[in-house]
Amino acid sequence: MAASASARAAQGDDGELVVSTRYGRVRGERAGAVRAFKGIPYAAPPVGRGRFRAPEAAQPWQGVRDATTLGHPCVQNNPDFPAWLDPEPESEDCLYLNVWTPTRTEGAKPVMVWIHGGAFTWGSAGAPVYDGAHLAEAADVVVVSVNHRLNIFGYLWLGDAVPELAAHGNLGQRDLVAALRWVSENVTDFGGDVRNVTVVGESGGGAKIGALLATPEARGLFHKAIIESGSQLAVKTREQANEVTEAAFAALGGGVFTEDRLLALSSDELRQVAGTVESDALGLLFQPVVDGRFIPEQTWQDGAPAGSRDVPMIIGTTSQETASFLPGMTDPIYTDAELRQRLATFSMAPALSQAQTDELIAGYRQALPSATRLDLLVAMTTDLWMWHSALLQAERKLTTPGAVYFYEFAWRTPCLGSSWAAHSGQLPFVFGNLTYPTAWDGSDSDAQRAADDPTGQRFVLADQMMSAWGAFAHTGDPSTAQLKWPAYDLRTRVTMVFDRGSSAVESDRNAQRRRLIEGLPTVW
Repeated sequence: MAASASARAAQGDDGELVVSTRYGRVRGERAGAVRAFKGIPYAAPPVGRGRFRAPEAAQPWQGVRDATTLGHPCVQNNPDFPAWLDPEPESEDCLYLNVWTPTRTEGAKPVMVWIHGGAFTWGSAGAPVYDGAHLAEAADVVVVSVNHRLNIFGYLWLGDAVPELAAHGNLGQRDLVAALRWVSENVTDFGGDVRNVTVVGESGGGAKIGALLATPEARGLFHKAIIESGSQLAVKTREQANEVTEAAFAALGGGVFTEDRLLALSSDELRQVAGTVESDALGLLFQPVVDGRFIPEQTWQDGAPAGSRDVPMIIGTTSQETASFLPGMTDPIYTDAELRQRLATFSMAPALSQAQTDELIAGYRQALPSATRLDLLVAMTTDLWMWHSALLQAERKLTTPGAVYFYEFAWRTPCLGSSWAAHSGQLPFVFGNLTYPTAWDGSDSDAQRAADDPTGQRFVLADQMMSAWGAFAHTGDPSTAQLKWPAYDLRTRVTMVFDRGSSAVESDRNAQRRRLIEGLPTVW
């Protein structure tokens, strides 16, 4: 059946819109120069007795299944702005993926599997900004995006509290492995090369990839990895996860919980409890767990995990990651005392003594002599949280075979009272979707983005990023004819800086700032 589908595609008739998978046939639609197949189930619906259990194989179907509508996102409390919201209704029946594949049929294409962000708690592959059509065409790759269980549905640790579920931990991560297995079994029929799969994720999606690299069941299912602003170095221990479980059970009324008692709860009850437990925690309480089974050892805390061996990686951050997380971004900071106080209350910065804080402020003021106190706050919190972890992940990756490439996304968009290269700012560029609903605080609109960039340099930058990501997917080296991107090492610390009209590599970028944070603890 796969051969006949390929033959029909080669003939260029409507048969190319029907593809046979091992579970049944699907009919997609044309999206410019690509074919799009949406809402394909990669596992059985995790409902009923499957709610808190590992995913099972998808159920075969008869006839041709319509694949023109996105699948459901997981039930969640999503605080994101419109550009990152999925228009489809939420459901526990959420194990679906989407495929975009070039209509050009010569040769098998590299596969890029997109894993969305949202801190393990919210998000969806169906967000408009994640539409893979432009990336598939520009990079000549097959793009796959995945929905999976989140928050309490995917990352509540029950292995110690509910004995009958002891073998079913890390459900969200198990869903991702199931999706990657689906890719290995079916992507050939969509024109993909099963021997050349790259996983790509941003924020929580990057952190999910970091955990997959420490997951034996995921080995061999992908061959390269791109982690964007998501270099989490450690996941929950069982002891830490049990504390979260106790908090969730307390919010559900306390007492002894069995699987049947959990199954009797409604989706909305579980959603509300997830919101209660996650409040003021930046969505980082529900997350993967070192359970000794699925994730046998800690991920990146003490070095590169075994699963990262021979896996080339791209790792990077934006220039001002925390601009979108810090309150009061339109308010100036008038005194150093206020600066110290705001730094101390940022939950994703490590706890520092007053002497360490004063030394840090003095050092950053010397490194950034023209910066305002607000600039200094954003720089320090960005470096202490995202950049420090990314640097350490890259350094640890250097101890295993497989090159690592480092980047910084520096394009500033008008938002939050000024212009910032904030967390998630690279996403429209990576996907080539530069027209999107108003984001951040409402000042980042299409009209203001156009006014800020009258010569259209943002489109040039999007082409550069899609080409680099595509080159990496094809060869394991992100260099292109326009941008030569050397691998990272501790001698040169080469960083590709993506910015308007001037993307280029720099050696040991922000070296003075790097030395100020070396030796300080990380929080992610």
